[in-house]
Amino acid sequence: MARPITLFTGQWADLPFEEVARLASEWGYQGLEIACWGDHLDPWQGAEDDPTSRASSTCSSGTT
Repeated sequence: MARPITLFTGQWADLPFEEVARLASEWGYQGLEIACWGDHLDPWQGAEDDPTSRASSTCSSGTT
């Protein structure tokens, strides 16, 4: 089974997440391992948010 080639976003925590995602796509990466610092992912907010709204916003932004 082939595994996707992913990029860890921590090296680019100083860049907005959308820019890192765009760059990774341009560079040919198939997925992202999202850092929990910078503006990439806030696990505390994620634990408190309504899961249905979080999934909806993720899908509509085109990042998964």
